[in-house]
Amino acid sequence: MTHTEVPSILIVDDEKIIRDFLSEVLEDYNLTLACDGDEAISCMKEQSYDLVITDLRMPKVPGEEVVKAAREIRPGAKVIIISGYSSLYTVSQSVNHGAFAFLSKPFSIKELLQTVDLALAG
Repeated sequence: MTHTEVPSILIVDDEKIIRDFLSEVLEDYNLTLACDGDEAISCMKEQSYDLVITDLRMPKVPGEEVVKAAREIRPGAKVIIISGYSSLYTVSQSVNHGAFAFLSKPFSIKELLQTVDLALAG
């Protein structure tokens, strides 16, 4: 990625309010929104992303499957998991599956932006 390219981020959440919030906060990036894991996996097959931000608990295809798919389809993409259901087990499982970071809902805009910056820098 050159310095002039705007990083691309895939946002995956079954709640429209969360997708809207993330797209507003991350408006300076090249964004794609997906409402579930199925749609996210289809998007990853069609386009390359620098970062994937996914909810953990979603109907049909959960966030863990999105993380696994990202590792297989787009190995260079970083993945941040966001969830209202966080336990030490959930967080460690997410990291073991290849997630870059785990943010517990509700998270602050500052926390989100710092995590996104770290993921895109590394």
